Amino acid sequence: MIKQLIFLILLTNQGTWAQSEYQAGVLSSALTENAHAVVRRHETIFTVKSVGEANLSVHTVVTVLDEQGDDQAKKVVGYDKLSRVTNLEGALYDAAGKLIKKLKKADIDDSSTYSDYNLFDDQRMKVASFPKQPSYPYTVEFLVETTERNLMFYPTWVPQDEEHLAVEQAAYTVNMPPALALRYKEMNLPTPGVSSSLPDGGKTYSWKINNRPALEFEPISPPAREQLPLVYTAPAAFDVQDYKGQITSWKDVSRFYHSLNDGRDRIPEDLRQRVLDLTKNETTTLGKVRKVYAYLQDNTRYISVQLGIGGWQTIEADKVADSKYGDCKALTNYAKAMLKAVGVTAYPALVRAGDKEPDILVDFPSFQFNHVILCVPNGRDTLFLECTSGHGPAGYMSDFTGNRHVLLVLPDGGRLIKTPVYSPTDNRQQRQIVVNLTEQGDASANVRTIYSGLQQDDYASAIHRLNHDDQRSWLLKRIHVPAFELTSFGYKEQIEPMPVVVETLDMTARRWATVSGTRLFLPLNLMSALSPVAPLTQPRRTAIELGANYDFADSDTITYQLPKGYEPEYKLEPQIIESTFGRYTAQLAIKGDHITYVRQITMHGGRFPAAAYADLIDFRKKVAKADRVQMVFIKRN
Repeated sequence: MIKQLIFLILLTNQGTWAQSEYQAGVLSSALTENAHAVVRRHETIFTVKSVGEANLSVHTVVTVLDEQGDDQAKKVVGYDKLSRVTNLEGALYDAAGKLIKKLKKADIDDSSTYSDYNLFDDQRMKVASFPKQPSYPYTVEFLVETTERNLMFYPTWVPQDEEHLAVEQAAYTVNMPPALALRYKEMNLPTPGVSSSLPDGGKTYSWKINNRPALEFEPISPPAREQLPLVYTAPAAFDVQDYKGQITSWKDVSRFYHSLNDGRDRIPEDLRQRVLDLTKNETTTLGKVRKVYAYLQDNTRYISVQLGIGGWQTIEADKVADSKYGDCKALTNYAKAMLKAVGVTAYPALVRAGDKEPDILVDFPSFQFNHVILCVPNGRDTLFLECTSGHGPAGYMSDFTGNRHVLLVLPDGGRLIKTPVYSPTDNRQQRQIVVNLTEQGDASANVRTIYSGLQQDDYASAIHRLNHDDQRSWLLKRIHVPAFELTSFGYKEQIEPMPVVVETLDMTARRWATVSGTRLFLPLNLMSALSPVAPLTQPRRTAIELGANYDFADSDTITYQLPKGYEPEYKLEPQIIESTFGRYTAQLAIKGDHITYVRQITMHGGRFPAAAYADLIDFRKKVAKADRVQMVFIKRN
């Protein structure tokens, strides 16, 4: 209450505000350097009332320095039936600290987060924003207060949540009642937090940071959470809609999920007979899984359910059998139930999914997950099923869920295991091109490319999500050939244990080769040239993080049919470039008026020390140079 009163006084006392520390002119150069905005004050207070209720207050003051910081003038607050926004206030000030505008009710948009795939969704959001300002700097202030009744989750404190954002002062306070413990994990803080006892026997925890300059992420660096100051907090015990749980280990998280969903895997008798009939000739677990998974893909569709505890509790399998749709939990549970009917045991696996999502913090048991997949033990092998996918083979994990820890949900408590990691030989691009050149240097090319593993993901998605015209538009943006024209294209999927997409293209390119007098200058690499990485402008600070998509193997075999009467002016020596990061080879074979260029590169993902960045620059620079090589032909008399 005192905090809110102070806030209101600031809004009404313009004279006091104009003389306050929040005037843009008092900012130090250390905070404005390389910054688009500066957080002047960031105060978060999380007060836990009981195992099932808490209040959250977030008060922010941010000075926006330029147009790229304008997103700070907008505040988005999500809520649902377990979270209520009790207060949302704001104010806008000019560079001198003079009040320009207070946030009015009409400035706050309240809308549903409903989307096409969210069939059941009680999530809403309030969006408060100020109009674009004609001059910089200016300052915005927001106060957001909410009541939380989903205490499976405690806040994560990230006062500096992006690059080019400086922080003058920020504080996080958590007030815990007697007999309730706080669990937390600090990362990248200059000093650890402190705790003290409250008169009622509870405890208060507090963290602070001051005068933190803006950060610019280096290319291919580790996840932001390893570079920005933050504090993860989590309960030791909680209560959500009368479902009680505790978190002291990953087994606890697993037990809670299992208790929410136990007994919801019964299917109708007619479906049980159908899947038994489908698998009657299959003698292996893998064979049964493939048949059931194909049935799932052909007969269900994905929708999202976000209703209170329904975000974690599945729809019953018999209801999915009737409706033919479900979210990730429901489809996973449905597949589990059908496999159970044919004698195959499977378990849900909780995962933090997303193409760019970092792995979970394995040393901080908590609800870090946003997705569920199915795990099928199979002797020495383990199969994972993405039950929301309408295509793709059983057992394949894309970069959406691959190469990360998942929590296996078992009746007596689960454990962390890893989803598959794919090697460069799994993630292949094998390209064969036949090119006919005219004497003017124009080229017509027939291209056949086989993509496998992670390299086929985007192409498989385009096949299933885009019509032919949209596929063409999408493809045109991916071809980096000057002055080309695409005359035809086609795609074909091959559903194998490691999925494959075959692409065929017919294209022409004007002046692909340059004619100068009696000479013909021919660039050899038609479609696969790699660019160099960003050079060092100052000593590297962070490790090199090359994700799963850097584990790949590409090969190009290009056959050129030369115009009559041309022969090479010189011999091109084979190229071999080797590094910790990969291996590159290129060679040329000439037979009459046919030349064949063969290029191969294998890259390795992983984490490398910062000192290795110079080696990466050198390797990619050499590869880029080799990829730009031209062959010179001279016309015989």
